[in-house]
Amino acid sequence: MKGITSMTFYTSYTIVSKGGHLDSTVVIKDVDEKAFRNLKGEAARAGLKLGEAASQAFRLWIQQRNIQRVKDIDSLKRAAEVMDRNRSKLTTREDWSTVEVIRRWRELRRPS
Repeated sequence: MKGITSMTFYTSYTIVSKGGHLDSTVVIKDVDEKAFRNLKGEAARAGLKLGEAASQAFRLWIQQRNIQRVKDIDSLKRAAEVMDRNRSKLTTREDWSTVEVIRRWRELRRPS
């Protein structure tokens, strides 16, 4: 039968998908039963097949892991604190103009 997904619950879940994205059996062991039932219920409320909801959950988990690798929040906070400390030590120089420096740079870049 096309589109049939069967599930058996022991200490693992067996997912068989016919005609979907995965044409084989996938066994996922040691799945928290409450988490599985919540996923199944939310999928039903959203009008999704369980496999579609599981695929979305897998993609989201991978996305979050990649973001966490790129954005280590503690490291970013420490870096921001260092920048703030350094910025607080800066003083204004009346004898130096950033506008003049930028104008000189632009003049140097212009073709003769």
